Amino acid sequence: MAFAEAGARVVLSARRADELERVRGRMTAGEHLVLPMDVTDYAAIPGKVAQVNAHMGRIDVLVCNAGVSQRSRFAETTLDVFRTIIDVNVMGPAAHIHAVLPAMRGQGSGHIVVTSSVAGKFGIPNRSAYCASKHAVHGLCDALRAEHAPENIHFSTLIIAAVKSSVNANAFRADGSKVGKDSKWGRGSGMDAVAAGRLMVKKLAKREEEIVVVADWRAGIPLYQQRLSPRIVYRRMARLAQSKWWS
Repeated sequence: MAFAEAGARVVLSARRADELERVRGRMTAGEHLVLPMDVTDYAAIPGKVAQVNAHMGRIDVLVCNAGVSQRSRFAETTLDVFRTIIDVNVMGPAAHIHAVLPAMRGQGSGHIVVTSSVAGKFGIPNRSAYCASKHAVHGLCDALRAEHAPENIHFSTLIIAAVKSSVNANAFRADGSKVGKDSKWGRGSGMDAVAAGRLMVKKLAKREEEIVVVADWRAGIPLYQQRLSPRIVYRRMARLAQSKWWS
């Protein structure tokens, strides 16, 4: 919605076509395309990219936003859950980036954006697979930023905390079942997603490499503590892991 307000022609992709149409119905009028897909269907991605190129003529910005989290201890979590999170959060963006790079290199410009989290900067208990995936996203973007800087292709990571979403309700438990309910940072609190989107678009226009979006100043404190004294964050997370209310 924020990209549409800025005048962009937007391609909306996710698994649920009805939800994509609902979002398109709320967007500023324009030549917007709904293209249902699953980010883990890697074989289908090049064909989807070809559809976008044929319809729009070019791809200026790719935003990899799909993601899934967990709420479980590593030792109790099945490797299938771990693998699914890596497939969605790491391989999904990697496959999309790999598919759009030829077009961006051919046109001599592009901007690739991947949604990360504060969990991509330090480890958080009960989020081991999620943290691993978001750390991987940072490494991927940092490496590609260096590789493609001469080609005028830019990479940005979004470091997000406490923005309203259903990430908690859709997070995996140790056995692969879903949590099924929002946390206090879920739908009922935190920054509105559209407001967060507007902030992101403004910063993306400046081609910032890392964009921090936190709804509550407390959520951003560990980011700065991690830079100044990592041990403080390690100890804080260890205490958090033992808290009865933390999940």
